Amino acid sequence: MTVASSPPGEEIDFPWHAEPSFNCFGCGPGNPVGLKLRMRKLPNGEFGAVTVFSPDYASYPGIVHGGIVHVLLDEVMGDTLALVHGMLAFSVSLSSRMLLPLRVGVPYTTAARIAGQGNGVLHTEAEITGPDGEAHVMARGTFQPIRSEQAKDLMDLDEAAFGRVSHYFDHGTGES
Repeated sequence: MTVASSPPGEEIDFPWHAEPSFNCFGCGPGNPVGLKLRMRKLPNGEFGAVTVFSPDYASYPGIVHGGIVHVLLDEVMGDTLALVHGMLAFSVSLSSRMLLPLRVGVPYTTAARIAGQGNGVLHTEAEITGPDGEAHVMARGTFQPIRSEQAKDLMDLDEAAFGRVSHYFDHGTGES
């Protein structure tokens, strides 16, 4: 199913989930300690994920660790780039404003959108809201598209794995 035809609410499967060498902490279904996030198209047309954190991700009792919150934001913003532009990208910067703590056992929705592009990078925005719709975190991120030579150098992909995901690399940002 293509992303454009995915109905709101339906989980979106990424092709790299089937790659044994991709063990993403954020979205990898096979990572035993990861978040196993499942992206979906939200009713408003944005992309996001609904997450309920277990106590394994707490800092203070009952409160989700801030670093884990940033993993969630980074993953949803990066996955949104993959869904909208068909590219994989490295995060260059991430800034957030924590308005309210996230609690373990509570469902949160993280929604992201592309906010712009320039100087070879893409800019994203995201927020995490609680079940009552109240904003808990606001964030901005900057991402650099991954080039083939970077992927080959840094990702330790064999030729077969690289061939299966190579179309996610070498995307420009529309600049000359």
